[in-house]
Amino acid sequence: ISASTVQLHFCKREEEDTFSFIILCSNVHNHFVDNLYVGWEQAEVEATAIKKLLEAASHRNDYLEGQVSHLDKALKECVRQLRLVREEQEEIIRDALTKKSQELESENSKLQNRIAELKKQLAATKSEASTVSAQPDLQEKLQSIEKENLDLKAKLLVQSKDLKILSLEKDSSNQAAETASKQHLESIKKIARVEAECRRLHHLVQKTALVNDSGPPPSAESLTDSHSDSAECMVAVDSELRNSDSWASALITELDQFRNAKASATNIMNRPVEIDLMDDFLEMERLAALPESDQTSSTFDMETDSDKAVTRNNSSKTENEELRRHVADLHLRVEIVESDKKELEIALIEARNQLDISCDALVAARNRLVEMQLQLDLANDSKYAALGDVDQLDSEKKALEFQLESKSVEAEELHAIVASLGENAEKKELESQLELVSAEAAELRVTVASLEERIETETALSVQHKEKSDAACNAKELLETQLYSANEEVQKLHGIIKSLENQVEEEKALRDELTTQSLLKIEAAVEAVKESLEAQLCSANTEVEKLCGIIEALESEIEKERTVHEELSAQLDMKIEAERTHSEAVKESLEGQLCSANSEVAKLRDIIKALENEVVEKEKALHEKLAEAEKSLSVESVKESLEAELQLVNSEVVKLRDMVTALEHEVVKEKEFSDELQLQLEALEAIKRVLESEVESAHQDARKLTEKVELFEAKLQEQMLSAAEFIAKEESVQSQRTAMEHQLEASKADVVKLTNMVSFLQGEVVQERLLSEDYEQKCRKLEAQLSRDIRDAKLWRLANSNGDLKTKQEKELASAAGKLAECQKTIASLGRQLKSLTEIDSVVLEPGLGLLLEPRDIALDLRASDPGLLKKRSTGSNFAVFADELYDLDLPDGDVGCFSPLPSMIRPSSPLPSEMSVFAGGLSSLSSYRGKRRK
Repeated sequence: ISASTVQLHFCKREEEDTFSFIILCSNVHNHFVDNLYVGWEQAEVEATAIKKLLEAASHRNDYLEGQVSHLDKALKECVRQLRLVREEQEEIIRDALTKKSQELESENSKLQNRIAELKKQLAATKSEASTVSAQPDLQEKLQSIEKENLDLKAKLLVQSKDLKILSLEKDSSNQAAETASKQHLESIKKIARVEAECRRLHHLVQKTALVNDSGPPPSAESLTDSHSDSAECMVAVDSELRNSDSWASALITELDQFRNAKASATNIMNRPVEIDLMDDFLEMERLAALPESDQTSSTFDMETDSDKAVTRNNSSKTENEELRRHVADLHLRVEIVESDKKELEIALIEARNQLDISCDALVAARNRLVEMQLQLDLANDSKYAALGDVDQLDSEKKALEFQLESKSVEAEELHAIVASLGENAEKKELESQLELVSAEAAELRVTVASLEERIETETALSVQHKEKSDAACNAKELLETQLYSANEEVQKLHGIIKSLENQVEEEKALRDELTTQSLLKIEAAVEAVKESLEAQLCSANTEVEKLCGIIEALESEIEKERTVHEELSAQLDMKIEAERTHSEAVKESLEGQLCSANSEVAKLRDIIKALENEVVEKEKALHEKLAEAEKSLSVESVKESLEAELQLVNSEVVKLRDMVTALEHEVVKEKEFSDELQLQLEALEAIKRVLESEVESAHQDARKLTEKVELFEAKLQEQMLSAAEFIAKEESVQSQRTAMEHQLEASKADVVKLTNMVSFLQGEVVQERLLSEDYEQKCRKLEAQLSRDIRDAKLWRLANSNGDLKTKQEKELASAAGKLAECQKTIASLGRQLKSLTEIDSVVLEPGLGLLLEPRDIALDLRASDPGLLKKRSTGSNFAVFADELYDLDLPDGDVGCFSPLPSMIRPSSPLPSEMSVFAGGLSSLSSYRGKRRK
């Protein structure tokens, strides 16, 4: 048991040991894995840090390359500037010496020339002063010229006032001539009217004389017959005499008003023209517009009153005498008008002559004004020239003083130079120069004194000129005040003229108001038509706007799809180009860094060598210059200048040495930095290899992307094709829509036309019914009247069987023939009206003309002779009333006969064939018109 237990115990221990060893191994393995993971993470961090360092190094390298290039350029510029400065200094010294010598020579020559000119001017001024002092008459002449100038200015003012008065008279004469010409034209028109009226009155007087002198009646019984025979003629003459009387009275009033108007036209400045002939003209137009139907109806009404005509025959004689008196008065007034016309023509001729005279005076005054203005301009020019001369002399004085100061300064400098040089050989030359300068200064002082005297004389002359200019300005101000007062007077006259013109315009406005009232009525009808048309246009515009909105919505959708396609294609292109540029930039940056590093190292070495060579050459050149200067120059001033130059050169050398040391330090630093760069370049080459592998992978990605782009392009082409098909379909739909819209508009127009035609035909049907009813009633009246006439004829024949009635029968037949002639005239006028209506119907029924498709408020102007019928409308009940008034025969109602009662002696075997034929013709024309209307 003990052995077995021991063995078990050992086995347990071994197992525990193995288990613990396994646990230890697993822990070690886990720890090793953790260390590897941490190391891998650290390697990644280090790799990122190295990448950052590489980027920073590349940036630093770029910055250093920029600095090196900048320093190189700065060194080159410094060397170039040193050379330029040396050359410029040498050139400046040479130029300064030459310029000073030339300036001195030129100044001397100028001063001498100026002195000579000034001497000449002084001599000229002295001679002028002597001549002025020798000739005292010139002052008197100047005073006389000034007085003449003032007189001319006063005359100018007077003439300007006269010219203004003449211009006002010209305007008033023009206005009077215009009013006279207008009144002359009106008088000519009125004279023509008076002559026509006189002719008509003479003709009427001759007719009445013929009627009165036709012969006295044989007996008392024949008086009644003659009265019944001449009743119609007397009534007509009476009506014509009344009309002529009204015309004559209207013309007489017109002529009286014309005379009054002429008398008032002569006094235009007192009161305006007052002509008020509108009422008389309206009365004349109303009398002229009376239709024939009214005159015929008045004759029919007057035929029944034969007793009244007898009394009027007696009164017609007195009226004829009055008319003759009126005619004589008219002739006298016509002669007066002609004499007035001649007077107006004479006045016009005189006004034109006055205008010509005033125009000539204006031209002369303008010429004088021009001459005076020229004289003033010359005086001002002389004044300004004198002032300019004074200013020039002042400037010359200042210039000479400045030259004196400069010469004195130069003399002092020369004295100092002489004192410093001491016993040199150049002392004599400097003394001679000093003597010359002192002589020149003395001459300049003399010239300055002479110039001061001349300036004083010129200032005195300028003061005189100023006084004269002030006097001229005062005279000018007086002229301006006088012109201002004259302008105020002209403005007052203009105000009076404007008030008169306003009065005339008010009278014109009163006339215009009468015309505007008639125009307003016409405009009201036109506006009603416009409103209906505008409503139709508004409805059409709303439909068009709706269609435009639909079209714009479709176009916006198409544009959105296009923009989406373009954005997708642009994004793809941008991505491809970005990847390509990135890969190329990486390559170029690496290669550029290597090349720039190598080139910078070579440049720095070359720069150092060039600087060392330049420093050595400068030192040699300075030593050579110093040696040459010591050999050639023995004067202390030259030594001092050379020492100053040596100090400058030494300072420049010190600066250059400092620059060289700084550059050497920088070269050392650059060498160290180049070593670091070489190490970095080796690291970069390793990175380059890694990047090349990345570039290859990027190329593969780019190929994949190009394949995707090609797929997208194929899809885009398919979408573009579908979009083109959609656009074509849309265009076809729009064309179909427009065609449908046109068809709808045409159908709407046809519907409107048909509705108008239907309404018009309905109105015509109603009118035809009314006309047929009226014509049936009139036919029944005519049949009843015929039966009554036959009955009266039978009674007349049975009652009157004597032979004396044959003469009465003949007379009555003659009167009946006259009445029949009038009936024929009325029937002929009816036939004309029927023909005009048939023509209107033919025009209405034409398909191309749209007269009756207008709104129903438009008037049908069928009879221009009757102003009452012009206001009738073409639709509804108004058209029926219009037709009734148009075809109203004025037939009598009840028991009243259409003609005068027939005598009882007329037999039934002798009817009136002409009367019956005329009546039958009228009825046949009416029946034919009804048949046409029904067709």
